[in-house]
Amino acid sequence: MNPRATLRFRRATAALAIAWVLLAFVAGVHGQLLVSRSPATPFTSSGAAGQVVIHTLTPAAEAAGFEARDRLIMVDGEPIGWWLRSRDRLTAGVANVYTVLKRDGRQVSADLEPVPPDIQTFLPQRVLDFAIALVAVIYLAIGVGVWRLKQDRPEPWALLIFCGVVAAQLFLAGANTAVGVVLNLITVPFIGATAFHLFTTYPNEPGWIVRHPQIRAIAYGLAALLAAFGVLEPYLGIPAGILAPIGTFFTVGLSLICIGILFYERRNRRRDAAVDRSDVMLAGGALSFLPVISVLMVHYYFGTPFPWHVALLGFFMFPAAVGYGIVRQELFEIRMVAKSSAAYGAATLAITGLFAFLITFTDALVARFDVDARSPVFSVAFLFFAILLFNPLRVRMQRLVDGFFDRDRVAYRVAVREISEAMVSMLSVKEIVDRILVAVTDTMGVEGAMVLLLDEKDEVLRPEASRGSWDEEAASATFRSDHPLCRQLWMRRTSLSRGDFDGEEDPEIREACRDVFDTLDAELLVPILFGVDLLGLIAVGRKLSGERLGVDERQLLRTLANQSSIAIENARAFDEIAKLNETLEGRVEGRTRELRDTQAQLVQSEKMRSLGQLVAGVAHELNNPIGFVHANLQLLDEYVGKLMRPGMEPEDRERIRQAIRKLLTRSREGTDRVKQIVEDLRTFSRTDQADLQEICVNDELDRTLVLVEARLKDGIQVIREYGTVPPIRCFAGQLNQVFMNLLMNSCDALEGKGEVAIRTRPVDGGVRVEIEDDGPGMSPEVKSRVFDPFFTTKDVGKGTGLGLSISHGIVERHGGSMWVESEPNRGTTFVIELPLEASVEDAR
Repeated sequence: MNPRATLRFRRATAALAIAWVLLAFVAGVHGQLLVSRSPATPFTSSGAAGQVVIHTLTPAAEAAGFEARDRLIMVDGEPIGWWLRSRDRLTAGVANVYTVLKRDGRQVSADLEPVPPDIQTFLPQRVLDFAIALVAVIYLAIGVGVWRLKQDRPEPWALLIFCGVVAAQLFLAGANTAVGVVLNLITVPFIGATAFHLFTTYPNEPGWIVRHPQIRAIAYGLAALLAAFGVLEPYLGIPAGILAPIGTFFTVGLSLICIGILFYERRNRRRDAAVDRSDVMLAGGALSFLPVISVLMVHYYFGTPFPWHVALLGFFMFPAAVGYGIVRQELFEIRMVAKSSAAYGAATLAITGLFAFLITFTDALVARFDVDARSPVFSVAFLFFAILLFNPLRVRMQRLVDGFFDRDRVAYRVAVREISEAMVSMLSVKEIVDRILVAVTDTMGVEGAMVLLLDEKDEVLRPEASRGSWDEEAASATFRSDHPLCRQLWMRRTSLSRGDFDGEEDPEIREACRDVFDTLDAELLVPILFGVDLLGLIAVGRKLSGERLGVDERQLLRTLANQSSIAIENARAFDEIAKLNETLEGRVEGRTRELRDTQAQLVQSEKMRSLGQLVAGVAHELNNPIGFVHANLQLLDEYVGKLMRPGMEPEDRERIRQAIRKLLTRSREGTDRVKQIVEDLRTFSRTDQADLQEICVNDELDRTLVLVEARLKDGIQVIREYGTVPPIRCFAGQLNQVFMNLLMNSCDALEGKGEVAIRTRPVDGGVRVEIEDDGPGMSPEVKSRVFDPFFTTKDVGKGTGLGLSISHGIVERHGGSMWVESEPNRGTTFVIELPLEASVEDAR
């Protein structure tokens, strides 16, 4: 059956059990109401295992010779079991013939009228019925509550079915109607079957049940068969009163077998973590089943002077113990509690004995010396001095008992404190792991301990270090991080033992997890968690004393794991920082070099772009005079040829000489123009002057204007408003690059038409340069980013976004400042303020 079908089957059977409880509840309530309105027998009785025993009697019944503990065997000549199934059993004013079996074996019959409803005085019976109904409610609440919390496990399902059947039986305890009797016959055998189901499921599933799960089905089949025969008994010709005892003894026998199975499994697994749950279940079973079975057997064989249902009042302790064990994976140390309670009891008894001895001794002294001990003053004084004498003894005894039973906890607290203080200063994973192993083996007294850490590269858990006796297989064991056990440790986030997987429904996961415990031969595995990450686990062997690892040991291990997870993460982080520090200086130097190279490449790229635009303008400026000189040279060649001809008239020869003179003059003007352009270009670039030099800003602006004249003369008017400014010391080539970049940006903004105003004036300690155009201006967003590297408003391929950023950097390195003033549709002004002398280091 697949898990989904299994869950559906469990839900269906759980619903059936609850429905059966509700049916029993209705039958019980109906029986109580019927009793309150109908005539009753002249005595109270309780029935079980086919035996109906009389308890309290009316005077008429006593006069007829009936006594308490007599067995009622027939009414009106009909066997009691069959008579109880009849609908109209009693009629007011009509006598019935009751036959009882006396304890000496005699049968006594008497005609007795029923008791009218208004004079029934059997109040204790009503109170008992109500109390038993309350126990039934507790049963049902525990079963349903545990089922709601743990629906994915088989134990809550088995508990719910058991609690449902027992609750139904408890509701039917006071239902003496025909329907109640029939439902009781059906329910009793199933108590034994469901108890067998529960005891073979929790706290351990025996191996023979795992191999032969059909045994549970056999128990349910026998219960169903007995229930069917019990209902059909009057119609099958079976002698009356046979099947009811068989059903009861079937349940009693299975219950005793269940307790025996639990005791046997607990003995075989005394080192398993489930032994705590076995102890709790044994205690609950002993306090619940044994009293009920004992009273029931006394009722069957000897008769009881009181309703045997009284034994059911303490029956709720069993489901409470089982439910607690299922919900809580880690139980209190029941044996330790028992031992400490016994020790406290013995100490109290000893002190009480000494106190009694002191009183007796004092009485003897008083009698010996004839002291008036009846005086109140003497009594109070004696009591006061006795308390003073015994109180230090009581305190001392209590401390001794506390110290004896709490010595391990004290040692654990000391160990945790020492480890916490030590791990603060540990920066080595190996040192941390070794410290954990020493703490576990020495403090807890185990055979061995091992720490496995996660290798993130290979995604496996492998042993990091171990202490104690570990075989070769365990010392070299590795587990993948996606192993089912790793997932369980990560999800449950608590220590796990082999027995914690007994309730795992998936057999593959159960066996895979058990294999890890078998491989490591470990009793407990504790996860090392840091946040949501599983860093590793601590494998702990068995204790040298042979005892199991209890709640205190598990708490200590979890605390160690939490402390070590933080320490391990800190150590790993420290290792990474140390490795980074080893290479940090070299990496910073390399990155700085890369940034410098990148910066130089960006500057060079912008220079090349500006140079491209500059060359285009300079080429245009050079072409005019060079073309003019070239044409003059052609005319000069013609004139020289004419002069060389013989027979030329003197007047013609003189005219040609004058023309040649004019050509040479005009050619010289053209070559002077070319020379001036080349001189301005060389001055602009300052390729031969890499040091600081003294310049006039006005002259440098004029030289730059000459070089960009080709971009200006098409429709852009330049207005020079130069002031008288002092000379400054700077890197002229860099400043010329700034001036050219700003002028070319103005030309781009004006798109061939507009005005560019260039103003200079002295300021305090330097010179101010303003380059203003009447273009479209800038928006606030563009203005705020205009000096950012790679920011441009030009189309792709027409600008790099580096010109103004580089220019801004050049001005700042000279110790000056540069900013922009602009508004949409009101033009743009770039302002530069330069000091009289730039710092050599900053400017470079």
